Amino acid sequence: MPPSPQPSTLLLPPLPSKKLVQTILVTAFIGFADSAYLTAQHYFALPLPCSITHGCEKVLTSVYSMVGPIPLAAFGIAFYLFVFFLALDILTTTQMSLGRLRLLTIATIIGFLMSVIFESMQAFLIHAFCQYCALSALASTVLAICGVWLYRTASSSFSK
Repeated sequence: MPPSPQPSTLLLPPLPSKKLVQTILVTAFIGFADSAYLTAQHYFALPLPCSITHGCEKVLTSVYSMVGPIPLAAFGIAFYLFVFFLALDILTTTQMSLGRLRLLTIATIIGFLMSVIFESMQAFLIHAFCQYCALSALASTVLAICGVWLYRTASSSFSK
């Protein structure tokens, strides 16, 4: 008797909701654009209008805004691109694997948790808020909600 396939390699039926994946794509693009702007601002000293929170400069020049010589926003670019291309792969695949959905969900949850940490640092360590960071936190929250919702919907349709 051949061994049963591992859960991560099982193929799922077609997506139950393409709208969720499309929401992930749009949201990941918004997060990418936000992170790309902040990264460009860091390296090229672009103007940084901060009309809502008035704390952007303090947050973006704090000791917590960098990991070594790399601004946190550059890590945001990598995160949002990863989520975008993974969601694009899921959207364009006729039969997706549970492993890819699980990876997308885990990535979005990690992004959300990192945003909680960064927003907490702004509140409790820096005592200032950045509207661009808040936009990224909102994007990662939407991504996590959609990622978990998509995984639950798809995996429940698989178990039927």
